[in-house]
Amino acid sequence: MDLNEKINGVTDSEIEYAEMTRRAIRACMDAETAASGKRKNLILEQRRYFSDYFSELKDDEKRDLLSFEAMDTEKYIGIVTHLRKLERQYQEPYFAGLDYYYKDEPEEKNRLYISLQTLRDPETDEILTFDWRAPVCSLYYESEPGEAYFDTPAGRQDVDLVEKRRYRFNKGELVKVSRISMPSDDEILSEALWRSAGEHMRIIVESLQKEQHKIVRDHIEGVTVISGCAGSGKTSVALHKAAYILYGFRNRMKDEGLAIISPNDYFSEYISTVLPDLGEDNIRPYLQEDLLSEVIDDIGEMHYMTRIQEAELAGEFGLESAAEEPSEAEAMAICRRLKSSETFRKLLLDYVDHLGNSIFAARQMPLTEEMEGTVTKEELERLFYSTFQDVPLLKRTESIRDDLCRRYGIRKETNKEYILAALNSMMRGVSAPELYRRMYTDEAFLAQCGVDITPLSFFRDMFEDACAIGVLHLILAAPTLPGVFYLICDEAQDLSAIFLELLRRRFPGTNMLFVGDSDQAVFGNTGDFVNRIRGIIPRRPFKRYVLNTNYRSTSQIVDYSAKILGKEEGMIRSVRSGEEPVYMTLSREASDETLAETITRICDSAVNSGMESIAFITRTRTQADRLAKACGFKGNTGGKLRKYFLPVYLAKGLEFDAVAVYGENEPFYKTEEGSLVLYTACTRALHRLILLRLE
Repeated sequence: MDLNEKINGVTDSEIEYAEMTRRAIRACMDAETAASGKRKNLILEQRRYFSDYFSELKDDEKRDLLSFEAMDTEKYIGIVTHLRKLERQYQEPYFAGLDYYYKDEPEEKNRLYISLQTLRDPETDEILTFDWRAPVCSLYYESEPGEAYFDTPAGRQDVDLVEKRRYRFNKGELVKVSRISMPSDDEILSEALWRSAGEHMRIIVESLQKEQHKIVRDHIEGVTVISGCAGSGKTSVALHKAAYILYGFRNRMKDEGLAIISPNDYFSEYISTVLPDLGEDNIRPYLQEDLLSEVIDDIGEMHYMTRIQEAELAGEFGLESAAEEPSEAEAMAICRRLKSSETFRKLLLDYVDHLGNSIFAARQMPLTEEMEGTVTKEELERLFYSTFQDVPLLKRTESIRDDLCRRYGIRKETNKEYILAALNSMMRGVSAPELYRRMYTDEAFLAQCGVDITPLSFFRDMFEDACAIGVLHLILAAPTLPGVFYLICDEAQDLSAIFLELLRRRFPGTNMLFVGDSDQAVFGNTGDFVNRIRGIIPRRPFKRYVLNTNYRSTSQIVDYSAKILGKEEGMIRSVRSGEEPVYMTLSREASDETLAETITRICDSAVNSGMESIAFITRTRTQADRLAKACGFKGNTGGKLRKYFLPVYLAKGLEFDAVAVYGENEPFYKTEEGSLVLYTACTRALHRLILLRLE
């Protein structure tokens, strides 16, 4: 046994397999590179031919050429995407392995290696590495050596698990092999967590805890909620579940995909870089505003504030209000809080019920403009409220028009248009925006509901107003929208009741996963978000998982953050230790040059400690912009260090090697709302937390 084998567990046979796997990856890369070149040349030839002979080609020939080019382009993109995955795998061919015997074949030992994607030998077609989502790989995450089993489409497979291994590569070279019992062994987990934030989300697949892996592979039916403290791996588990679903249910998904609702653009960009590393990149991350725009797209142009614009106008997060008068900011805050509440959601649904009995005021109607024949008021009421009661309210006049034209033999288009116009004139409104405006003035409804609607009337162009219009449109018009196989919502504690109703109506048959933490609710949605979801989206089964261990931050950062919320030290568990949070003092009147010197000093220290990312998190966007300007004034002296200057509401969901919280001692952070904001800012840090106090 040589020294390397003794210290790092690397045997000659392991080195040989690693080298063989890398040769196979290289062969696959060469083949894909050649294929991409041929496909690219073919596309260019098609384009040249199309351009040179455009005037001579018939329309059907043009369509065929464009169709062929589109298919070849799609294949080219697929080749390039696979090539990128192979390039990543060439640096780390696999990260785990195991040995096992099938119960009915005790003489034959099976050895497999686990990676981010399945790899086959290009010559023999033998599987060299298994995708981490393959059923047999669950043995690595869920079982200890001894009697074990894994489930397959063909049924349960009983095995004797002999050994599990963890592999560590450095730029393609196998440097360490660890024999482990569970993937949560402290050595393995600590090694993974001490890597930089840039890798953290990606490599959690290598060290998923048993509790996390159970969520990833659990049944997808119904609604699942993951609640847990900051850094507990909620988002990581959600992304891995998305990748697992795309792998395990690809034959059932057809044209439907997965969607992830993320809290902000920064997080959406973060997700777009993480998902390819998990083996999938066909998941669409989008904001709440994006989903709303999709719902109301066919209504016509609408103007409404985004959630951030509302917060800035209302002076939330301790911001300097953008409103002209303090009373306007106060009114906005009250209005926003009310329209985010369960009371507002119920009010809107009560209004829908009211419309179901009152939206159509029938009267006797001539069948043609020439007054040839009539339909009685009673007949129209019967058609609207009885015959076509299963048709959405805003589509019933079209159904009645078609029925009348069929029964009375009306074929002339002008007469059909006349009938529809006459029927629509009997409606209290023919669009969701129009009906929503009428809700505030419908005296019969307001008397019936018994709600003081005055505070809700201060503003009518809020994000919540647009959500309410979207809900009305989905219920009353039932537009045809593309389906989604599975929906994931991150930062679920910030989803208002009316937005949850929008989700329920937009995705009526979709299974959903919600991820959140009540301690990070910074958009004014108080209360138990889990029960809020349970009450609004009554889909079964309803499953809840609670994650109480912070895998992101050091115990020193975790304990400091917990104290902000009044929690005792140790209430939130952490798996590793590190340096204590550091206090630094700045003058409130500090010049840009002084700020730049401070930023440079902080960044240089982070670089010297081997860190790759740092965020300067502020209370307001103005403060973030000023720090960024100061950094630019002095020059980006941090070398390879990635710097971010963000207000706290844009840092949600993100993580960085180091975090500097600007103005940690501001009065706002002493308020109940402010403590949640400060807690959110501090828990973005993996290894280092710097608290910049202003004096």
